[in-house]
Amino acid sequence: GGWVEATVGRGTFVAEQEERTPTPTTSELGQEVTPRGVMNDLLRMAQMPGLLSLAMNDPDADAFPLRDWQRCTDEALEQGGARVMGYATPQGDQSLRNALATLVHERGLTVGPDEIMVTGGATQALALTCDALARPGDTVLVEQPTYLGSLNIMAARGLQPIGIATDDEGLQIEPLERALQQQRPALIYTIPTFQNPSGVCLSNERRAALLELAARHNVPIIEDDVYGRLCYEGVPPPALKAADARGLVVHIGSLSKILMPGLRMGYIVATPALLQQLSAARQASDLCSPLLTQRALALFIGRGLLTSHIRRSLPRYRERRDALLLAMEQHFPAGVFWTRPRGGFACWVALPVGSSVTELYMAAIARGVAFAPGDVFCAAPLARPHMRLSFGAQTPHAIAEAVSVLGELLRERAGHRALPVSVKVDCVPLV
Repeated sequence: GGWVEATVGRGTFVAEQEERTPTPTTSELGQEVTPRGVMNDLLRMAQMPGLLSLAMNDPDADAFPLRDWQRCTDEALEQGGARVMGYATPQGDQSLRNALATLVHERGLTVGPDEIMVTGGATQALALTCDALARPGDTVLVEQPTYLGSLNIMAARGLQPIGIATDDEGLQIEPLERALQQQRPALIYTIPTFQNPSGVCLSNERRAALLELAARHNVPIIEDDVYGRLCYEGVPPPALKAADARGLVVHIGSLSKILMPGLRMGYIVATPALLQQLSAARQASDLCSPLLTQRALALFIGRGLLTSHIRRSLPRYRERRDALLLAMEQHFPAGVFWTRPRGGFACWVALPVGSSVTELYMAAIARGVAFAPGDVFCAAPLARPHMRLSFGAQTPHAIAEAVSVLGELLRERAGHRALPVSVKVDCVPLV
C-alpha cells in the first residue's frame, strides 16, 4: 500500500514513500548469551524505544548539554573553516591534548600533551594498548568480574584472560600474587575506581600493593578510569597512575560516560615511547579522530563546560543509584545480594544459587525489561549466577518499574515473597 498526493491544477500523483530504518525487536535479543552476543544485544536495545533497559552503562541522553556543545562546534568551524574537516595527526590535535593534560590533573596526573594520545573512545584505547603489550596466546590478568568489552577485545586478539577474585575492596592481592608467579602474564587490566560491573573501588592499601607487585614482576598495568569522575559520596581516589613511579601504568580515560558514547572520544596517558608505537598503530588503522570533534571538545573543556556539566549531573545519577537500591530492597526476594556503589553506573547483583540467569534474561525481555547477564563479565564461571543493573540512563520511576518486574520474575522462580522495605541486604561477595 501507499499514499497519493492531490495538487489543484496538476492532478493526482503517487507520493514518495519516506524511507524508514527498521527498529530492532525484542525477538532479536538473547540469541547468544556470550560477551559478543550480549554486547550486540546491548547495542540493539539502545534503538528500542519503550524498553525499560537497565542493561547499558550509559549516561542520560537528556542530560547532554546540547546547546553548549553546539556553540563549541560552531566556534570550531568559524575558527578553522574547512580545514577542520580535514585530517588530524594520529596522536591527536594539540589543542585537545593540551585540554586533556589539564583535565587529567584532576585525577592526580601531572603530564604534558606529549604524554597523551586521543583515541576513538576507551574501547579503541584498550585495543591499541593490548596490541602493543601482548601477542596472541599471551596470558593477561583481569578482575573477576570485568568489563565485558575487554573480554571481547582480548578474545579477538587470541589473548588468554585469567580472572582474579575481587571483593568489596576490589582486586584481591593474594590470588594476584600467585597468578603473577605462576602465569607470567603480559599485562594486568584493572578498573580500580567504580569498577564495571561491580561499582567497587580498589582500596588505597591494595592500590599500593598492586603497583609494588607489578614493579617486582615488571608487568605493565592498563588502568581503565572511565568512571573516575562519577563519584556520589566523598572524593574519588586519585588515579592509579598518579602513584606510578616506574611508568608501568597505561592510563585510559573516556568522555563517553560523562557526555555521550556516540562522541567516541577517549585518550591514553603513557610514556612518549609507547605513545609513538600506539600512534603508528592508529595510523595504520583508522588514522585519526575527527578534527572538528577534537577542536570542539578542546573548547568545551577549556571553557569549564565539562566541569559544570559533571557538577550538574552528579545529583541526577546519585538519585538514580538511590532509586535502584531502594527498589531492590522493596522488590527482590531473600537470597539476592548486591553491591552499593559510591560511583559509576552499575550494581552487581548475586542471584540465588541454582537460578538460571539466561532464563531470567529472556523472561525479562519478554516483559519489556532488560539487564546484563553476569556470565559475560567473567573470564571463568562464577559459583553463583549474577546480573548487572545499570541506572544511569533511566529515570527513578522507570528504574522502580523495571526492578518491580525483575522482582516478580525472581519470586516466581524461587517461590519467595518480597522483602519488606526495612530489611537491609548485605554487600554481595563478588565471586
